[in-house]
Amino acid sequence: MSEHSLPPSSTLAQQDSSLAGIEARCVALYQLPSLQGKGWLPNLFWRRAADGDLFGSLRVDPWELEVLFAAVAGVPSLARPILEAQRPGRAAFIARSIAHGELPYLSYADGGSTP
Repeated sequence: MSEHSLPPSSTLAQQDSSLAGIEARCVALYQLPSLQGKGWLPNLFWRRAADGDLFGSLRVDPWELEVLFAAVAGVPSLARPILEAQRPGRAAFIARSIAHGELPYLSYADGGSTP
């Protein structure tokens, strides 16, 4: 399995909720057909790495991105409880926006908001 190939669905459920685990889960979720069907290019969420890897550093908050991707994929979010504890209502807002067919603005990875 390549570095960014999709793990089995059971592996998705078993990944941890550490920052590294959430970032890896975002890459795995992004590669699901339900997300690929959205037509969102990786550079919407990630900066390309120096070696050309499309999944370099995240442009957006990883906790918010995982909640968004999980909502689109229809799978439980590992980041939702963490995001709700940090910013009450934010995870629910993101999931609700996706349910209404909207792509909400996400916070920058450094804590600002996207333009």
